[in-house]
Amino acid sequence: MELIVIFYVFLTGMLTKFADIIADDGLEIKWVFSYATGIVYGILIAYIISTHPLLAPMAMAAVLAVLLTKKIDMRPHNIGIASMFFFLALWGFPSINISMMAAFLIAGVIDELGNDRADQGKLKGSAKKIFEHRLIFDITAFFVSYLTGEWIIFFSSLSFEAGYETTEMIGKKFG
Repeated sequence: MELIVIFYVFLTGMLTKFADIIADDGLEIKWVFSYATGIVYGILIAYIISTHPLLAPMAMAAVLAVLLTKKIDMRPHNIGIASMFFFLALWGFPSINISMMAAFLIAGVIDELGNDRADQGKLKGSAKKIFEHRLIFDITAFFVSYLTGEWIIFFSSLSFEAGYETTEMIGKKFG
């Protein structure tokens, strides 16, 4: 069961980055496929949140962090978030550990703001590398897993990043 959810998280990372490539990098693709990408990753996030309560605080915090930092500004992502909320309304929200979600929300906002600064060339060296790859969130996942003994949290965070980074590398190679 845990391996399949880690795979779903990996797919979510891949599809999220694919939506970025469509929206931000101007990949020429029919609009129906870009919307389908958002819908599928929204469904995956909703499934993960509704069926895996240990991952719900992390997933909700990641979504809230990108909403708070205004990173959801293109149609594929708008549709992805809307479909996530739609399917969560159908499947139900689990009980969420608020302190865990707050820790991930803070980490996510710091990562997004730092990533903006790295993209603008305002960070150098290690700080630039940390924020280019949004490692604060992953470090937080490690500490939460260490403190709770629930390593699926950390491995899911890594899985999302692996999917996201893999798609980014493929996009650069073929873009």
